[in-house]
Amino acid sequence: MARSLKIAAYMAGLRRSSPDTLQTAYPDRPDGAIVWARCSRPDQLTAIETLQRKLADDADAIQIVVTVSDWNPSLAGRALPEPKGKDKIRAFLAHWRPMLAVWMRGDLDLVLLDAIQSARVPSILVDATGDGIDHVAGGWVPGAIRSLLSGFDTVLAVDSASAEKLISAGTPQARIVVTGLMEDCSPVLPCNEADRRNLSAAIGTRPVWLAAAARANDCKALCRAHLEAGRRAHRLLLIIVPDTPDSALQLAEDMRQFGFHVTLRSENPEPSEPTQVFIVDTEPDLGLWYRIAPVTYLGGTLFGGGCRDPFEPAALGSAVLYGPHVAPYQRHAARLKAAFAARLIGSADTLGPTVESLLAPDKAAMMAHAAWDVTSRGADVTNQIVALIRQRLEDRVA
Repeated sequence: MARSLKIAAYMAGLRRSSPDTLQTAYPDRPDGAIVWARCSRPDQLTAIETLQRKLADDADAIQIVVTVSDWNPSLAGRALPEPKGKDKIRAFLAHWRPMLAVWMRGDLDLVLLDAIQSARVPSILVDATGDGIDHVAGGWVPGAIRSLLSGFDTVLAVDSASAEKLISAGTPQARIVVTGLMEDCSPVLPCNEADRRNLSAAIGTRPVWLAAAARANDCKALCRAHLEAGRRAHRLLLIIVPDTPDSALQLAEDMRQFGFHVTLRSENPEPSEPTQVFIVDTEPDLGLWYRIAPVTYLGGTLFGGGCRDPFEPAALGSAVLYGPHVAPYQRHAARLKAAFAARLIGSADTLGPTVESLLAPDKAAMMAHAAWDVTSRGADVTNQIVALIRQRLEDRVA
């Protein structure tokens, strides 16, 4: 189930709210189960958003209300400010009535956790490492660490070494589960299977690469890269999905001036044999094109202007090429690059040679396999946490 419209509207308006109303004027509580996800840092939000998407697949209404300790107005629309002080924490709990709390790795806030336990809300500690567990927000209290850790119903450790640290610090061994790190992952984009089969048949054995969400400032680099890669890759096809359909005609004109045979999808749904550049001026349908192309360049990353999430093509088996301007997906790009599942293109001059080198099926396949491993590893842990949340909610209802 998607996030409640009332919650979404309230969160979108947080930028305009005064500090006093941020923690008091909540929207109406939606029906169904509420899970409170407490993040200590903004960079944990994407993992929680992945969790929300997974829970949305459930037939039952499960809403996640997310708070961030270090909240700022740029996070409006994604999270609420964490309630501060006993009275505001009690008001928050009384209003939302969460059936479960998910505590992302971070400081152990004595006041907040005490209020959660006093309200008899079961809690799960996620991504627990044992690092920094000697820090209790608000100051040190004798025996506080052992008391706080024993208050969690389940502690999900990232590895066995972390589990040992947590046990030594006072976590009951029976409550620890080693799951690995809950990492964010993008949803797998769908496609029409009939369209995929038809396009695959039309392209046949031709080598092909994709420019996803290409911008006007990408055009010259794409032309030169396609010319260079095409000198050795006979019948090479470039598929361009513009960042907006309105820019398709200009891209087509610029490509023709470089001497390419260009086909617009609105004119022909499939590339013909003479087509060298196929421009998608209809619905983007990136889930289709990522499946067709074994190599994807992320438009906008060489010269800036915004880009798609590199996890999108990676999850569908397309090797990823990206330039230095990959915000806001730096963490995703870094994870793929570290696993040799993506290549950073330092300049436009290296795009063509890199495309050419990856058109060899074995190289693209190796990168695609590594990319699948990165994207699926985070999904596996998230699936375990989703199953645990559902079980805990069922136990409370029973």
